[in-house]
Amino acid sequence: MSRLASVAFAFSLILAACGGDDFEAQVAAAEAANDYATVIKLWDTRAQVGDTQAMLEIAAVYETGPNAVQDFSMAADSYRRAAQLGDTTAMIRLGLLLALGQGVTRDTQEALALFARAAELGNPVGYYRTGRLLTSDCSKAMEQYQIAADLGVIDAQVELANHYFSGFRVTRDSELAFRWYREAAEHGHAGAQFRLGFMLRAGIGVAQDELAAYAWFRLAAAQGVGAAIESLGDLGADLDAETLAAAQALSQEYWDLYVAPFQDGV
Repeated sequence: MSRLASVAFAFSLILAACGGDDFEAQVAAAEAANDYATVIKLWDTRAQVGDTQAMLEIAAVYETGPNAVQDFSMAADSYRRAAQLGDTTAMIRLGLLLALGQGVTRDTQEALALFARAAELGNPVGYYRTGRLLTSDCSKAMEQYQIAADLGVIDAQVELANHYFSGFRVTRDSELAFRWYREAAEHGHAGAQFRLGFMLRAGIGVAQDELAAYAWFRLAAAQGVGAAIESLGDLGADLDAETLAAAQALSQEYWDLYVAPFQDGV
């Protein structure tokens, strides 16, 4: 490329960075062409002026892109830039890389500090991630899960439910397990929907209700949970025609309430 052409291209990138729809169209075109170098260059025009979302986009390409572009070290660098500007998502993503030692030297203490900072700045996922990293201290981990769950972090709700259901290093509490599975299930979590169906069918932590169990199994099965598909078939074979019809109607009602609103594009 000639020097004049290079200058023209650079100028076009600057204009695109200010240009909303044109910029998004250029990014989309580059992504469609699998031209990740151009995707990164486009986002970098915004990252250079302190746009933390652009830094996150660059990091995401380096972290999750194809082998030709994947570079965890570069991802960490971009996350760190955004984290230093106060972006809590970047803090959490960088913390995960540090916890795993991907692209950086493994450092769980720095990861914990980043998760705590993100939580302090209002991102409840920081509490959940802190809990996940505190594997040697279940009591403190459960405290962090509880805070995150109360703040609406679905993964934390499922984590709490799993512990209470299994009794692993905590006092088993089926009623609490049911409560937290239901909270997550009602916000679209397919695994929690299966667990809810299991508990309702067996009457664990709740009165037995095969009709509701079938409805929850059907939601989880429709979202690809293999165990739910098997449980749905077994339970369906045990129900009489009238109950089965009612269960199917209830499952449609549940789908509209607890799955459709959480699907992509809805």
